[in-house]
Amino acid sequence: MFDNRRAFQRGSLHLGFELGGKRIAYAYIRKNGSSAFKRALGYPSGTDIRVIEPSHRWDLRQRYDATIFVWRDPEERLKSLYRNKILEREDAEDILVRYRTIMGEEPGSFERFAEFATRDSDPHCVPQRDHLKPIVYSHAIPLTRLHESMVTIVGIEAARPFARPVNASSESAIDISDRARALIRKHYARDYQMIAEITGPASDCR
Repeated sequence: MFDNRRAFQRGSLHLGFELGGKRIAYAYIRKNGSSAFKRALGYPSGTDIRVIEPSHRWDLRQRYDATIFVWRDPEERLKSLYRNKILEREDAEDILVRYRTIMGEEPGSFERFAEFATRDSDPHCVPQRDHLKPIVYSHAIPLTRLHESMVTIVGIEAARPFARPVNASSESAIDISDRARALIRKHYARDYQMIAEITGPASDCR
C-alpha cells in the first residue's frame, strides 16, 4: 500500500480496466513498464495512449480490486530513456524535436540529456510522483518485480504479458558525470523520497 492522500497535486492519466477477472486502476507512467500494460490490454506497444484511454477510463467512483502504479530508480529510468530514444532512436521523433527546440542542438552526451530532462518538456521525463493522484494505492510495484506482482493480482495466465520486457533497451554503458547525477538527484528528489517511503522498514507497500 502507498498512501498519497497528503499530496497536493492532481496527478495525471490513470486507466481503469479488467484483467484476469479483476478490476484494476493503473497510473500510466512512461518508461515504467507501460508498454507491457498496453500489451495486456491487447494493443501494440507503440499505440498512442490517447487511442487506449477512451475505452479504459479510470473513475474515482468505481470500486477497484487493485489500484496500482509501477516505480523504478530515477537514474535507471532516465538511462533507459536515453538508450531507447537517443542512442537507438526507437520511436524517437517527438522527443528529438523537443530536445532540439529546448536545447538548440543535436542530442549528444547523457549529461546534456539529463539537463534536458530537468525542463520537463517531454512526458517521458516527468517525475514519477507527479503522475500520482492524492489517493491510496493498494500496490506500489517495483519494475524489477512487475511480473511476479501482477501474478499475485490477476493470476498466472492474465499476467503473461508482463513476463518479458517490452522495448527493453540495450545494456550499453553510459558515462554518468557527477553533474548529471547531481541534476538527477535534485530534479527527481520527490521520486527518491517516495521510493524511500515505499522501501522503508515501516512501509506496507507491495
